[in-house]
Amino acid sequence: MNESVFQAKAAATDSGETTNFQEKYFLVIDDASGMRSSMRTTISTMGGVRIDMAGNGIEAINRLEQRSYDIILCDYDLGGGKDGQQLLEEIKHRRLVKNSTIFMMVTAERSYEKVVSAVELAPDDYLIKPFAGQVLLLRLERLAKKKTYFLPVYELMDKQDYRSAIQACDKLLESSNQHQIDLMRLKAEICMMLGDYAQSGLIYELILSIREIPWASMGLAKSLYHRAQFGEAATIFEQVTKANPNYMEAYDWLAKSHTAAGDETTAQTALMHATKKSPRTLHRRKTLGEIAYRNNDLETAQDSYEAVLEFGKNSSLTSPEDYANLSRVFIDMGDCDKAMTVMKDARKTFKNSPESLLHGAVMDSLALEKSGDKEAAKAELNKAMGYFDQNQARGGVSLDLSRACFQLGDEEAGKKIVQNYIKNNHDDKRIHRHAEDMFKKIGMHDVGKEIIRDSSRTVITLNNQAVRLAQTGDLKGSVDLLMQAVAEYKENSVVVLNAAHAILVYMQTQGWDDDLAQAARNYMSAVKARDPDNQKCRILSELYKDVARQYGIKL
Repeated sequence: MNESVFQAKAAATDSGETTNFQEKYFLVIDDASGMRSSMRTTISTMGGVRIDMAGNGIEAINRLEQRSYDIILCDYDLGGGKDGQQLLEEIKHRRLVKNSTIFMMVTAERSYEKVVSAVELAPDDYLIKPFAGQVLLLRLERLAKKKTYFLPVYELMDKQDYRSAIQACDKLLESSNQHQIDLMRLKAEICMMLGDYAQSGLIYELILSIREIPWASMGLAKSLYHRAQFGEAATIFEQVTKANPNYMEAYDWLAKSHTAAGDETTAQTALMHATKKSPRTLHRRKTLGEIAYRNNDLETAQDSYEAVLEFGKNSSLTSPEDYANLSRVFIDMGDCDKAMTVMKDARKTFKNSPESLLHGAVMDSLALEKSGDKEAAKAELNKAMGYFDQNQARGGVSLDLSRACFQLGDEEAGKKIVQNYIKNNHDDKRIHRHAEDMFKKIGMHDVGKEIIRDSSRTVITLNNQAVRLAQTGDLKGSVDLLMQAVAEYKENSVVVLNAAHAILVYMQTQGWDDDLAQAARNYMSAVKARDPDNQKCRILSELYKDVARQYGIKL
């Protein structure tokens, strides 16, 4: 396609002013060298000169780790290794692109399930091959102009300055323009990120009064969910799924709402509908596996966990725990040989990583105990205990290890492990359900409920004591108590962030303290490393900036 045609097409865009693609950094990801060459030619004709190439997912990740790109054109089928969907999922998970980056999926793949799965990961656009050069130009022109318009907001979001980002939205909203609703949407999303669910709900209601849009209904329902109005949220999510059967995210949130309301049977039904339509999304498969397992639907749990391993072969989002989940299902089915084979595969896949060795020893111990070989089971349990003491990222393996201890007669060790796990997750109802289910399966339901309740109560009592100290004016006493608690419960995000909050409140009235400020930063960083989307962490980051400004501290 010659340059004059491209210019003529560009002139037909809404603003009448073309994007200067010469200034943009492009990344083309395609396993076919001929297609990469063709895309380079097309981009060059558009004026693009800063063009990098990647032939697979690994090369793409390496590129993204080294440079920030403005436009990414990614083929869906990348041959062996990661496909385009898995790559996009990893990029979003690791935050390897800016909010202003354009990510377009380009593919000849017309398979319904793959297209739906990729689209629900929300690329900025989706283009089916073969396509004409002017079609790509027009799509990129439209996306680039929209991204440029939102750039003042995106830049503040990239800096995690969310309050200023809201102010930037308000400034843009003062002038009438074609992006009014999109601006309102972005403002509502930022409010959600900061935990201001009342405000986000009001914005979504205003959007819906202007136009009935599925994503606005979703936003309103999410706002209700986060305010613990699970029934109302579920009603709206249900309406969205009926009006828009392929809106996959609505099924996820419908399931979350039913689970939060205590109805996991209906939650499983919602997820099963979604996986039939879009079977390749890992997080949904994992959630369905968890819920089906708790519902004692081992066949569905097996199918879900096997799908996680199949579709996640080349994804960085799979882990030894995914293999352990499947192994646990086989153990409960009585197929101990398969259970151990799964963990053998895990050790091969993750090349005997500390995590795979830990999970492998635990699940082998459970499988051997189930098959009646107590001595071999105890030997594997001893290995598992050694790995457990050395491993920092313990997570859900704690419950499997506790189960092995109880079943092999070491009740004291089993109780201690589960107590520590609950104390570090005292407010996580999902983990409480998993623990209660574990105790139920080994015939200790009542004892288990008591252990879970008492362990949670220990941390709640400590938090309440810190609050009372603050309320009576002893802010330093509250800080000291919570910092001591962090030393004991360093994996408990609630305790860690409460300590950071107490420090910031103390400094607001007593003055800046470099050592305490550093402790608060360390606490927030630790939580962010575990949970990048933690909303309280975002709120405290804003408070930290306010306190620093209050005392003229440059950040």
